[in-house]
Amino acid sequence: MVNVTPATPPIRDARMGDANEIADILGDAFADDPVMRWTLGSSMSSAPMFRAMAEGIYLRHGFGQIADDGATALWLPANVKAKLPLMGELRLLFSVLQNGGFGALKRAHATEQVMQASHPEAPHYYLFAVGVREKMKGKGLGGRIIREGLKRADGAGAPAYLENSNPKNTPLYERMGFRPMSLLPLPAEAPPLLGMLRPAERSKG
Repeated sequence: MVNVTPATPPIRDARMGDANEIADILGDAFADDPVMRWTLGSSMSSAPMFRAMAEGIYLRHGFGQIADDGATALWLPANVKAKLPLMGELRLLFSVLQNGGFGALKRAHATEQVMQASHPEAPHYYLFAVGVREKMKGKGLGGRIIREGLKRADGAGAPAYLENSNPKNTPLYERMGFRPMSLLPLPAEAPPLLGMLRPAERSKG
């Protein structure tokens, strides 16, 4: 009998038309994320937020990858700063207010402000979000899709930075070369949010 190894999902560059799928994957992946649940509340899906950010910022000014409805990542290159267009920001604020109330709106604003202020000063690639669907976890997709973005950072000779909102992901990020910087100063009742930095690596070969 011939053993057939299941093919691993191919990873491709994301397009604007993938925004809904990206949001759905990340919404599923972040469903039990401690910081996300504290920020938005346990009853609100994070998918609308990820859709707005993908369409308004990351697929417009940065880049992303996607792996056959199983995993995705969103990045901003070094020296690129971008914010949501006004209409996108208003739609997002209304969604948070409608589903999570004023408390969620206040927590979301505080989290965003702290994240923006805590970025390293040196130019860096920013991994805004990476997620793997629950049913696809354990297949190595998270590491594979992060490496695709890191190739660009290494090619540009730039470090990479992320905020780790779930301690369960720390071993994965450390295998990718990320090292803890410091905990971000969220309110005392918030779960820990850890800034992590990875120095640029020389390309091999």
